[in-house]
Amino acid sequence: MADQNIHIPAFREALEQMDKARCVRLSLSMLDQKSFDVAGLYTQVLAPALNSMTESEDRQPAAIWREHVRSAIIRTIIECAYPYVLAESEARADRQDKGKVVIVSPSDEFHELGARMGSDFFLLCGYKTIFVGSNTPKADMLKGLELEQPDYVVINVVNYYNLLKVQGIVAEIRQLWPQLRILASGYAFNHDPELVHRIGALSVIRTIEDIYALEVKPS
Repeated sequence: MADQNIHIPAFREALEQMDKARCVRLSLSMLDQKSFDVAGLYTQVLAPALNSMTESEDRQPAAIWREHVRSAIIRTIIECAYPYVLAESEARADRQDKGKVVIVSPSDEFHELGARMGSDFFLLCGYKTIFVGSNTPKADMLKGLELEQPDYVVINVVNYYNLLKVQGIVAEIRQLWPQLRILASGYAFNHDPELVHRIGALSVIRTIEDIYALEVKPS
């Protein structure tokens, strides 16, 4: 791969200036030039840039405005990268059907970019993915799981205040579909390694390596 260090500062500068066109061009150029594969672009460029900008400006004027604009830019880049996701997935020598994954955020969860990246990670790892997105009411979530009959469901939680709600949802899912493997993702699980087990899920998905470590769907 080409030298990665020259691209990241340029991208962060463009994101800081909220220059959407330049951010998209730089990101696609990194993929075209093989500076990063998709997973590398997401984990080494997009997520760190967005997180660092947000953390550094929490107390500054219009911080929420700027976070929303930057999030929209990142979302555009992720969608533009989808053809690269498909190409990388189709080029894998060890392609196999590892099962179906539904990725969903409960009601009152509006941060979904991490989960959206995770959806592409699952596809790259050989899973059929269904990304539902943010703010999904419990009744609709359960109806969707009934219709899709997935092998895994990943419940994304960023807001700590939603953990109790999610614990109840996990308990209901376990009662309805004991065979369904329930995973978690999101910032709310970052600081307590036992939290995921207390809400009833099997494990937290933070990286593509966590997905590789999952048990392959039995044939």
